[in-house]
Amino acid sequence: MRSTTKTTATPSVSFVILNFNGKELTERCLESLRQSLAKSGHEIIVVDNGSTDGSVGYLREKFSDIRIIEEPENRFISAYNDGVAEAQGEWVFLLNNDMTLEKDFLDAILDHLDEDNIFAVGSKMLNDRGELEKGANYPEYRFGYVWVKTRNVECLSPSFYVGTHGIFHKEKFLQLGGFDTLYSPFYSEDKDLCYRALKRGWKIYLQPKSVIYHQHMATIKQHFKRDYVLRINARNHLLFHWKNLTSKGMFARHVLYLPLILLGSILKKKSYYIPAFFDALKHSGEIRRKRARERQEEKIRDEEIISSFA
Repeated sequence: MRSTTKTTATPSVSFVILNFNGKELTERCLESLRQSLAKSGHEIIVVDNGSTDGSVGYLREKFSDIRIIEEPENRFISAYNDGVAEAQGEWVFLLNNDMTLEKDFLDAILDHLDEDNIFAVGSKMLNDRGELEKGANYPEYRFGYVWVKTRNVECLSPSFYVGTHGIFHKEKFLQLGGFDTLYSPFYSEDKDLCYRALKRGWKIYLQPKSVIYHQHMATIKQHFKRDYVLRINARNHLLFHWKNLTSKGMFARHVLYLPLILLGSILKKKSYYIPAFFDALKHSGEIRRKRARERQEEKIRDEEIISSFA
């Protein structure tokens, strides 16, 4: 572990929000963000994913002090990478546009950014009914698969991954290449990013005193059918394992149990899982290349990471 470096200066933070044909949601998110920040001066960036609903002009007129990055087409979740690359802050806070924030949510996080090996700190995420959606995430390795669960905690706690409800060290984010376009359009890209960070010995935490409210799937359900979303989720779950499980024993168990998982999906009438498997196979060449790189870069083994959350 690297030595802890203390700093008295307030870290510079850039907020990056993704928008696609959701100007009302994004307006709501921006208004909440402004009201929630105790101090002004933080940079706010909206990455517009090729919207056709007039979002860019609308948001520029309503919020003259924000930066807008325009994508020529919908790049989905990987468009965050462009926002991070353009950000001026040392830290980047990624947000969905279907989120609102409690007052002073950032202050509870800033105190934990003074270690050299911190990669990310997440906020507790509640749904619009006030129920826990994301707390401290932890993995369980069963039947050759890494299953992720979440739990409510009362103090700063290690977390298996943080998504678009947390703050990331910009330099480390870019060093990892950001969100992998392999997972486009969505799902598992945040888990993949953070797992690669953990394998390099970097730390990820959840700060429950920082609270964000999420209108779950308010964006996705407007543009994608449910069966398609389930199929992409299943495909990307497979891709995560094939790319990142570099332990021979853990990967062997995954391969051993995979036929049973596929058979179980048929028996449970999860019709999307078999085509998801063949969708994942189409990326086998890319997977092999990225898997080889992860073997070279990792400092912490799969078993160590999983057991550290036991």
